[in-house]
Amino acid sequence: MTFKKQSVEASAQAQNSNTALNSRADVQDIQPALSAQTVCLNGGNTESQLDTMKEDGLDSELGLSQSSSCSSSPDLAKKNEFSGAPPSNTAPSNYINKETDNKILRFGIDSLYLSYHGDLSSEWEQRLEGLKLAAQSQEESDKATAQVQIGNHLFEVQGKGSQRFSFSLVDNCYHIQLSRKTSKAMPLAYVQISSELLTTLSPQEAVKNLSFIIRSFGLVKGEPQISRADLFVDFTSPVSMDSWHSLDWVTRAHLITPYYNRRQFTGWAIGQGGNVGARLYNKTLELEKSKKDYLKPLWKNAGWDGQSHIWRLEFQYRREVLKQLGILELTDLLKHLAGLWEYSCNDWLRLTIPNKTDSNQTRWPNHPLWDFLSAVDWNQQQEKGEQLKRIKKERIPSEESLFINGLGGITSFMAIKGIEDLGEGFAEYLVQAESFHEHKGRFENKGLSHYIQEKVKAKSRKYN
Repeated sequence: MTFKKQSVEASAQAQNSNTALNSRADVQDIQPALSAQTVCLNGGNTESQLDTMKEDGLDSELGLSQSSSCSSSPDLAKKNEFSGAPPSNTAPSNYINKETDNKILRFGIDSLYLSYHGDLSSEWEQRLEGLKLAAQSQEESDKATAQVQIGNHLFEVQGKGSQRFSFSLVDNCYHIQLSRKTSKAMPLAYVQISSELLTTLSPQEAVKNLSFIIRSFGLVKGEPQISRADLFVDFTSPVSMDSWHSLDWVTRAHLITPYYNRRQFTGWAIGQGGNVGARLYNKTLELEKSKKDYLKPLWKNAGWDGQSHIWRLEFQYRREVLKQLGILELTDLLKHLAGLWEYSCNDWLRLTIPNKTDSNQTRWPNHPLWDFLSAVDWNQQQEKGEQLKRIKKERIPSEESLFINGLGGITSFMAIKGIEDLGEGFAEYLVQAESFHEHKGRFENKGLSHYIQEKVKAKSRKYN
């Protein structure tokens, strides 16, 4: 999303020693255990885009940073046992709140980041180094060779690493970052599973396929560890999402930020940069930029009318907080989805109706919309037919991009030249394009044909 940000500092929470909100901690009292134990907790948040992975955030996700303070979590036996949904990713729901016309369309795991510990093989390190150099070449014919085929995935090897990882491989399903064999402090691999893949495969299937790929690169030690997970709910509602004040949010986070784009309200971000963060934003507007059109048929299958704005409530959890909750591997996450959502919507963040006669925010009642969203049934079984049947592993542009945006240059040329006939326009465009490239490449003996061949090679690699 492109936002013009207007930051609003959240008000200080009411002090009440008898409430959980007296603690600044991101997490407290929700350990999936039956007895009290010590929980180490991180401090405040930093201001950054919630959906952008900063280097300090990566450190936290990989377990390279330490928490700054500790507190004890009391009387854990009284909390929900943190039981959750059966192994499934997204569960569509066609139920409607008849009193408010709020409607849940989809909910599930939107983002999943995993770390694999182990060692990259010497053979693969040498091969990837060569492909990385090829990707840095000025010649498109050399760049086109910077690809790796593993199983039925053809990955683009990028010309530079990402963050602290030396090698970066990408297709439409996985973004894989690999460290050198000598990088003992770093995991072998850090991988983002694409949101689109998680609409096609269950998390278990996606991770199983990924593990096969990672094991191809070297020795893997143990099971993959979750570095970050995002849970979401997509819904429609007649409620105006900017109809409340920032002070109506009761939260442990320090930052509460509304966003606007050309004076149109687009969403809220809460706890940016922390170990737990939340966003409530207009997903249909976001799709205009991201072009994630694969979501539209899923929404329509769940009863979307194709016109109403769809909003998304999303919680992001980094490795540090997941570790504190005992969520280390995928099986842990799937087991505790319901408890994680309950904590997020009841203990960490609430949208309330302020009571001017009561200064204790913890006693303020929930907004009806918040009661509706927090009551999502994560134990609901995955309905058949909700997920997409297949995903293209290639990162090819959409037909709209090819046949609408792609004609932009031609139609502009025809307008300038006063040509209305399409056949005439294409023919004249080709003649002038050949003349332009012949003149431009006259010193290198490179004309239009050479230019087209180079571009085709480059885009073939880009699109896998």
